[in-house]
Amino acid sequence: MDIAEYKKTIVALRPTLIAVANRITRNSEDAEDVVQDVCLKIWHRRDEVVRYENVEAYCVTMTKNLSIDKLRTRRPVSDEDGLVGKTDNERLPDELLEEEDSNEAIRRIIASLPPLQQRIFQLKDLEGYETEEIVEITGIAAEAVRNNLSRARKRLRELYLAYHHIKEKKA
Repeated sequence: MDIAEYKKTIVALRPTLIAVANRITRNSEDAEDVVQDVCLKIWHRRDEVVRYENVEAYCVTMTKNLSIDKLRTRRPVSDEDGLVGKTDNERLPDELLEEEDSNEAIRRIIASLPPLQQRIFQLKDLEGYETEEIVEITGIAAEAVRNNLSRARKRLRELYLAYHHIKEKKA
């Protein structure tokens, strides 16, 4: 693999790898570090990588593994240490738990979308691809991409509002 092929293949995967690392580490700096490590390891193993049928899957798997390793190396903080010295702009555990519940609800709602809408939403809003890139990836017309994205966002909004309405009734 030469530098041009590396840029075409690996650098193009960077947004996807960052999204994967962000989901696992929940820290943009750690995610950047992980993706940089992945890119560096791929470059050093470029002669081996060309043998793999699905380089994207290989890179995503490597990103997942390195992200998990990054989490394991973080210094654990005791509850007392975490609460001492809290300032007003830092969030408390109950706020974080509520946000985690909302994030889980959003993940479930996205998973309930039709497969095409789910894929287009993920590519556009989660991984940051442009419409033209999504057209190339999916092989469907740009108008169909925009329509499916609009439907996915509308459905996500409706279901999320219903989720909050139900949650408020329980409280």
